[in-house]
Amino acid sequence: MSIHELLLDAQGFLGQSLKDLQSPEEHELFRVVRAALSFISETGAVYPFEDYLRSRKDAPPYAVASFKTREDAEAWLQQHSEPPHGAFVLIADEYNIVMYVRELNDRRLFPHPILESYLDQLRRAAPSGTLLSFDRREEAIAWLRSQPEPPQRTYQLIAGQRHVALYHRNLQHYAVYPLPVTM
Repeated sequence: MSIHELLLDAQGFLGQSLKDLQSPEEHELFRVVRAALSFISETGAVYPFEDYLRSRKDAPPYAVASFKTREDAEAWLQQHSEPPHGAFVLIADEYNIVMYVRELNDRRLFPHPILESYLDQLRRAAPSGTLLSFDRREEAIAWLRSQPEPPQRTYQLIAGQRHVALYHRNLQHYAVYPLPVTM
């Protein structure tokens, strides 16, 4: 089923569900969900939304941009015509959340702890067998970039410590993290 058909079917499903709504609050929630689907279509975000849906199963938390330094991220934030409030950006592979108050033109980036619990989940799901082994992080990244199809997630040993490499498909960026050690 194409993304266009999927969106149309979702809107049809919502239309059928309208008769079951009881309260004014439910009607308002319905209106917002229907408007969100229309927004995706009308703003040309159909294909990015399709990519988002397709990659969510094994993907890391979604980030809209990646920066090597906080200064680069701050420059992007100040130059952005309408920063994506509530979105994540990576700064040196650490998650930060974009906060933007349009009325005040207040723009800020705050560290966000989403990665901690996600890495703990990945630690529990990590294979116990033999892992690819590298002496340095740069070697691991070079190997990842040499793959014909970028793996979404790869567990590795780097300098003897267990790591996970996460591919951010929308950014074409690998982030490599040490896995938490169990106590």
